[in-house]
Amino acid sequence: MSAVTSPAVRTDDRLEFVEYRQRTSEFIPLYEPVVTEEMRQAVLRGYDEKLWIRGSRTWESQGKKFEEEVCRFIGCDYAVNMTSGTAALLLALKAFGIGAGDEVITVPNTFPAPTDVIMWAGATPVYVDMDLETYCIDVSQVEAAITPRTKAIMPVDAHGHPADMDALVQIARRHDLVVIDDACQAIGSGYKGDRVGVRGHCATFSYTRNKPMTCGGDGGLLVTNDRTLAEMVWMLANHGRGPQYYEGTKALAGYQVLVHEVSGLNFRQSEVLSSVARVNLQHLQEWNERRRLLAARYTKGLKALDTDIVTPTEKPYAWHSYWRYVIRTPQRDKLRLHLSEHVETKPTYATPNHLDSVPRARYGFKEGDFPVAERWAQENLALPMYPNLTEANVDYVVSRIAAFYRK
Repeated sequence: MSAVTSPAVRTDDRLEFVEYRQRTSEFIPLYEPVVTEEMRQAVLRGYDEKLWIRGSRTWESQGKKFEEEVCRFIGCDYAVNMTSGTAALLLALKAFGIGAGDEVITVPNTFPAPTDVIMWAGATPVYVDMDLETYCIDVSQVEAAITPRTKAIMPVDAHGHPADMDALVQIARRHDLVVIDDACQAIGSGYKGDRVGVRGHCATFSYTRNKPMTCGGDGGLLVTNDRTLAEMVWMLANHGRGPQYYEGTKALAGYQVLVHEVSGLNFRQSEVLSSVARVNLQHLQEWNERRRLLAARYTKGLKALDTDIVTPTEKPYAWHSYWRYVIRTPQRDKLRLHLSEHVETKPTYATPNHLDSVPRARYGFKEGDFPVAERWAQENLALPMYPNLTEANVDYVVSRIAAFYRK
């Protein structure tokens, strides 16, 4: 175990986290990606093919094959492979024409990407508080947040647990809104028998270092059953190059034949990373099943203790992939300090988005605006979770937690 971690030390009754680069076999990291010889060979394959960057969605390539395999896995018609889940969220907004003067409903208890892309599109984020059981958007509060300026709902499938998409889609239909499912934490999760990603107008996924599947770098996807949307997102990710541009590449004359149909950006994914992602996708469901087994062991062990810990919930409609195993306790910081010598843990999204510097300054948010998310930010703690974690590791973490509560 050679990756960097941050153990805690106490200084003047405050927690300080100090980086160090040596781990003993007794230290359990929060996360470690799976690396196999098959993945190493995928790197060489993507590199040796010498394409490296896929200039057209129709080119035979690692990226095109990956998109086709994603469609079969998710059960959708179209997938657009790009550089990050953040890019996928931004281009979804742009493809739907969402911008200045518009509002997008989302949640404050997540990574800043949804807030950032809404602001970068020129729109305004409108937050709805979270459900403390699922950590997803509180559907019962969504309709009250809708105004004449609302154009979209962007739920987040938190830590692998899907939001209640059918309820959100029904609300969206009543108000003629778009549903963009931020499933960047939940690739491979399930909702009412389907894979997450097929219930809204589109969904986005991330496959970066610490997500359920990886690629050796950053990676993201947009999936949809809407061909027009998929083609627009591809053009936006590839400098606005569409059918007119590629038709122009066939012309003998060179002047004014390469026409960029829209103003786009460069979010094309590397062929090397796409090659690695293809290998990871083959193992994703087996890894998710492994996470579920480990999560069940955590839950059983923690529930057997006499503590104030609240373990994660899985709703009947959900198939939780447990990207993270997140507990809650009002003694979070003390517990984290106790564990830090032997177990790496992490408060997730400890600054709710509405209290982060830019949204707070721009829109005047203050503490108390979203009390459930604020409480959660002070109490949640992610425990180690990854496919190579062992049952003995889980039992050890539980034993260290038990020792804390005995004290």
